[in-house]
Amino acid sequence: MKIVTVNVPESYIDAINKLIGQEGLYPSRSELIRCAVRSFLIKELKLASNMAKYNEIEIEDFDDKNFVRVPIEGVNENSEPVREFKTYKILKRLEH
Repeated sequence: MKIVTVNVPESYIDAINKLIGQEGLYPSRSELIRCAVRSFLIKELKLASNMAKYNEIEIEDFDDKNFVRVPIEGVNENSEPVREFKTYKILKRLEH
């Protein structure tokens, strides 16, 4: 296993502490976090694999210097999750 350092709000730690230990549901913070991440990944990967295919509209002369594509999550007529992309023309780039 790899070690991952994560910063979480104090309220999360308080809630985690209520769920661990001899009277808790999990033996340790690490096990609770592993279970939470596993559940999250299963849900997200299942959603991604069930996502309906979208029809991409080809734009002539599309390039990342003049256009940006933004994903938009939605639901189709069969109540299936879909991801579509909106394409916007870049008028002015902000300098950082």
